Amino acid sequence: MAAPRILVVPGGTAINAVALANASIHKLVELYEERQADPNHPAPHTVVFLRDPALVPPATLRGSAATPEQAFPEQDYPGLADRITNDPHFLDGVDLVIATSGSSVGKPRLVGLSTDALIASAKATELALDGPGRWILALPTHHIAGAMVLLRAAVAETNPQVVDTTQGFDPAALLPAIAGVTQDQMPGYLSLVPTQLVQCLDAGDQVIDALRSLSAILVGGAAISQNLLQRALDAGLKVRTTYGMTETSGGCVYDGEPMPGVTIRAVDWDGRTRLAFSGPTLMTRYLEAESPFFEEGGHRWLVSGDMGIIRASGKVEVSGRADDVITSGGLSIAPGPLRRAVRSYEGISDAWILGTPDEKWGQIVTALVVPKQMPSDSLEMAELGSAVREHAAARIGRAQAPRRVVAVEELPYLGFDKIDRAAAAQATSEASGTEREWVR
Repeated sequence: MAAPRILVVPGGTAINAVALANASIHKLVELYEERQADPNHPAPHTVVFLRDPALVPPATLRGSAATPEQAFPEQDYPGLADRITNDPHFLDGVDLVIATSGSSVGKPRLVGLSTDALIASAKATELALDGPGRWILALPTHHIAGAMVLLRAAVAETNPQVVDTTQGFDPAALLPAIAGVTQDQMPGYLSLVPTQLVQCLDAGDQVIDALRSLSAILVGGAAISQNLLQRALDAGLKVRTTYGMTETSGGCVYDGEPMPGVTIRAVDWDGRTRLAFSGPTLMTRYLEAESPFFEEGGHRWLVSGDMGIIRASGKVEVSGRADDVITSGGLSIAPGPLRRAVRSYEGISDAWILGTPDEKWGQIVTALVVPKQMPSDSLEMAELGSAVREHAAARIGRAQAPRRVVAVEELPYLGFDKIDRAAAAQATSEASGTEREWVR
């Protein structure tokens, strides 16, 4: 058996890098279609690894070919290149490799996805929306949401409109892209993270008017507050909230409903109630970690790190990461619902919930908040802290309401709207005993 051909391709949103990423995605779809027509097609197995552009030198698609040692350096992925070299079947069922944005151990995991799973996701998205369409790329392609924009465009046989966010996201840059995807009768689609949506709504009527012409705006990558969602809907934007992960080929739940072909259930796993997924969009496996699968009833299930419930209506509600659960005074508190409650308070623009060490409670529920107006002294901080606690208590109960509130200028986000948990914990620690802290 011939060794797979590995292409290491830069992600990001820079035009040249996107052209290379787009070509590699098209190559995967092309090979898939050729093999569907001829299972004995002689083309070698091609594996595309989309990496952070800062880690990949510029190249052509042909020049992107890499040995296992070049693709998976020992200092980054100990032992992985040797396993690929010594096991001719190691990359079976893997056509695209993409890193997660983080994990419970703090290090991104390499997810191996098949073209079958990627195309199944793209086809399910078409069923969930208004069919095949033209897509705008405003997300980095080395994250799954950006990669799926390219994949959906390839399946729809359209070319994506690219908005370069390398130097930051400018909503005005969407205007020519929106004009490009709404020039004919095909639906126009855009995928954003919540912070980008906020910027769009703050950009003024010209941007909002243009966004109204899109058939759907997918918003995912992080939890969206109810206030932000309602603001977008009131502005006439066709927002669809999405939930998913790299391991599910991106979003697999739209507006709380599993996409066609996807089944979700809640299972007891390691003492927590976690969401488990089954369906054709699942990853093949992690490349350098044990994959959380189990078999039941003839189906393969992926156990996620997210806790949640399935309502009788079938709606999926995510309550947060299992490893983020706060144990305070013997009570286990999921930060997801509490964060939603705190973020709905009109005096703040954003919030993060975490547990901080406390001698009496073990952990104390702490809200890291971004006030719309920063308190000028300890008295104003006390007023803010008390108001945040009472607001949350009225919505989810006093036992789960934050006992500590810390005000910051902004939350420490990583790329793609993910909170830097270590930096958030450090910010709460540094605020101890200052006028930016309130403790009940």
